[in-house]
Amino acid sequence: MKLGIVGKGGVGKTTLSALIAEAYVRRSKRVVAIDTDSNPNLGISLGLDAAAADAVPVVPRNISVGPGGGMDGAQLLAAYGRDTPAGVTLISAMRVDQAGAG
Repeated sequence: MKLGIVGKGGVGKTTLSALIAEAYVRRSKRVVAIDTDSNPNLGISLGLDAAAADAVPVVPRNISVGPGGGMDGAQLLAAYGRDTPAGVTLISAMRVDQAGAG
């Protein structure tokens, strides 16, 4: 199953995403959460501290919007996925580190 959470800024998408992901983990489901926010905070909502959340590598643009760089799902998870204290594997697909970088 795939589930996407979208909406206007500040409406609770990150919080809702974390709660839903944690609910599936409690039901013994494997969960991969992909944070596509330019200011990613899903890792913090899933129990990572700020330093660990900032250390989650961002999937390069040519992989996230291109043909995948020759990686299959398992390789993508191994290279870019990070386990969180909530039991969810987190992938960061975007981050803007400075103005004009997005």
